[in-house]
Amino acid sequence: MKKVSLSLFLLFCVPCLNPTFAQYQLRGYNTMVGFRAGTSVGGSVKRFITDHDAIEAMAFNRWKGWNYTLLYIHHMDIREFRGLEWYLGGGGHYGIWREPKAEPPWVYKGTSDYKAYGIDFIAGLEYNFYNTNVYLSLDWKPAYNFVDFTKLWWDEAAFTLKYSF
Repeated sequence: MKKVSLSLFLLFCVPCLNPTFAQYQLRGYNTMVGFRAGTSVGGSVKRFITDHDAIEAMAFNRWKGWNYTLLYIHHMDIREFRGLEWYLGGGGHYGIWREPKAEPPWVYKGTSDYKAYGIDFIAGLEYNFYNTNVYLSLDWKPAYNFVDFTKLWWDEAAFTLKYSF
């Protein structure tokens, strides 16, 4: 728990100590919190560290287990459509499925705890509803595991409804 608390502190508070932090206020918001639904269900927290770069943490439930993902994301404007941006990024994940509910896709029936960790890629679109703090994003997030099911999980896609502050 101490490691999680320290990680969250570093993720959200240390960028504020940067003397050039004021220039990153141009966006009008720095943090977004959202609900994620698609092939999985969970939540997300995104923190902008520059005007176009962000760190996003996700926690979601899939196959009766939990996955935690940390991503670095770069946003780019789509000039032809006001309020719409596209983004690309990458990072890592850690997933756990605990017995007796464990049903990861690589086993017929869970008989023990299973863990998976690996790398992730993300690509998506994010739309800001004009003059609001509400955002809707659609993303595709394939992942590759280094342990247990060492194959590509290519089917992770979700909508995320976010609120910025």
